[in-house]
Amino acid sequence: MTKLIQSVQRATAICQYIAGHPETSLKTLQAVFQLPKTTLFGILATLTADELLYKNPQTTAYSLGHAALALADPLPTDQLLILLRPELTRLATDLNIAVHVAVRRGNVAHYLAKIEAPHPQHVSAAPGADDPLATTAAGKLLLSATPTAFQDNYLATVPTTAAQRFQTELPEIIARNVAYDHGEQADHIGCVAVGLCDHRGELLSSLSVVAPGDATTLANGESALLTLVAQLKTRL
Repeated sequence: MTKLIQSVQRATAICQYIAGHPETSLKTLQAVFQLPKTTLFGILATLTADELLYKNPQTTAYSLGHAALALADPLPTDQLLILLRPELTRLATDLNIAVHVAVRRGNVAHYLAKIEAPHPQHVSAAPGADDPLATTAAGKLLLSATPTAFQDNYLATVPTTAAQRFQTELPEIIARNVAYDHGEQADHIGCVAVGLCDHRGELLSSLSVVAPGDATTLANGESALLTLVAQLKTRL
């Protein structure tokens, strides 16, 4: 019988655990695996150097790295939110504006999470809420990634002005990965959304910020969101 290599088994077990528990702290890994500190540090450092693990510089917690994710299926939404939360919390704090995460569920944009700013707003969408695809920034972004047949069928069910507006905006949304809502969903409330994609180019969710009639805030939000999704793409 071939002798198994214990260090490889330990590394595999650690990767398998972290695959189901993104943003796992060193303290948790020590408690779960009961390995000597130097042994655990060595395994984690090696896996991180080989990009099988990612060590978040903000939280020092571990998630699967780019090399491991390239072999895996897209992350489930619950794990995606755990992975994103430190970066989105920092972004909400820097912008002093809430950041929303949404996915498409049928004919609506469904908000999975709202990462609140230090000074909460009352104009943003709550987690669990649904918004139309054709008249919201998050919805337009998500709709832009659907097959043409789905778009045609869906747009046939919405007011003509909304359908025409989306079709006019669609080429730029696709080209820039950015969608805007200038008071279409609520008077005097603007919103900008960008698409979060994985390394395959598959859209995972939209990230968006809302501002009451403030073009400068939306422009700053667009820039910050585009920078963030570019950074995250190498990790997803």
